[in-house]
Amino acid sequence: MWKMTLKQRRRHSELISNLDKLRHDPYARVPAGYTHGENPDEDEKYNKVFVAVKSIVEELQQLEIAVRDGD
Repeated sequence: MWKMTLKQRRRHSELISNLDKLRHDPYARVPAGYTHGENPDEDEKYNKVFVAVKSIVEELQQLEIAVRDGD
């Protein structure tokens, strides 16, 4: 693994912690048989979690690229 600065390690730990919290969110998994569009309020909750996970994963990828490239 590449060498991370202290600031990068802290941010990485924060991101992983946030990802773990989202993993336990009841809206992190869409139940079998769920039909998108029937309940807009529920759809919004699922979409909110999806966007949050996507954002964290993108930031993790950017962090890993910065570490690899030595930025």
